[in-house]
Amino acid sequence: MNNRKSEIDKIIKDMVKNKYLPYANAITKIKKDRKGYFQAKDIKLKSKSLSTDRFQQYLKTIQEEDDTQ
Repeated sequence: MNNRKSEIDKIIKDMVKNKYLPYANAITKIKKDRKGYFQAKDIKLKSKSLSTDRFQQYLKTIQEEDDTQ
């Protein structure tokens, strides 16, 4: 009985996680391209916090790092 209850709880938790769209979308994107997902997230945050010149410089450094790898 207790084992069955824990199985049902696990199924319900999985359904809730998979149906919550922002969570499900984030997990899918991270699985596809982990580095790209976090880099895009970082770029979005930096675009709001940095000035235009510094943000452009930041983008150039990212591009140079990607070209060398």
